[in-house]
Amino acid sequence: MIFMDWNSRFIIIFLVVNLSLNVVAAQQDENVSFWQNYGLPWGTAHVQVLDQNTQVQLTLDQYTGSAGFKSLQTFGSGWFSMKIKMPQKDSTGVITTFYLRSEGKWDEVDFELLGGNGKERPYVVHTNLITNGETGREQQFHLWFDPTADFHNYTILWNSHQVVWFVDNKPVRVFKNNGGSFPRQAVSVIGTIWNGTWTSNGAPVNWNEGPFAAYYTGFGVNACPTQSINGPHCSDDSTNYWWDAPKYWSLNPYQMKLYRYVRSKYMVYDYCSKNSHYP
Repeated sequence: MIFMDWNSRFIIIFLVVNLSLNVVAAQQDENVSFWQNYGLPWGTAHVQVLDQNTQVQLTLDQYTGSAGFKSLQTFGSGWFSMKIKMPQKDSTGVITTFYLRSEGKWDEVDFELLGGNGKERPYVVHTNLITNGETGREQQFHLWFDPTADFHNYTILWNSHQVVWFVDNKPVRVFKNNGGSFPRQAVSVIGTIWNGTWTSNGAPVNWNEGPFAAYYTGFGVNACPTQSINGPHCSDDSTNYWWDAPKYWSLNPYQMKLYRYVRSKYMVYDYCSKNSHYP
């Protein structure tokens, strides 16, 4: 099995980092109604809003191209977080997503959760960054838990200094703003489920295991609303936007240790080295 406990020498680091992020987690109200910040632009027949509007179920079957939801506003920076439970059973070829995407010139920051069965086809977190249509920056990770058994937190921190991908408050990827290619356009927040057999080396989805259901919760939004290219009002303003305070400009020493550990132990593909292949 791919799921395993963290090395004991990292328990103290994990606790310290979790304590430091408790304030952030508290600012994302999990009791916020889905309808307050999101709508259903497509696949509505395969979307259910549950638990007094605080949880969404997206389903995929052989007759459905995809199903999903999208934020009512667009944003220029923020702390974007969602709790997701991936489909159970053998979900090989099924992709559950949480991502930021612009209109027009293409900026995108993604989490794509690639289905499997936890054995010969492990679950994979596929991350990607697209700026002005430039693709090819994929990184992939195995998980240290069963993502189908319960909700887990997937977070994107995007400010004027960096983009950070977190899984359960553990940083797994960092992309720094060094003055070159960097997300700068207003983005929507999107969640979808769809058929992506490219993730399974051509193995088809086993529809006998379907329909496949993914669950989302935590619809509070901590972000800077804007309708245009990311302007000064969405960056370098820690007074109004706490995620752009100096403490969020880089990982702290404890986060850096976790980051290095995750990448050394669980990363299975990195576009920088291309020393492995997609699962």
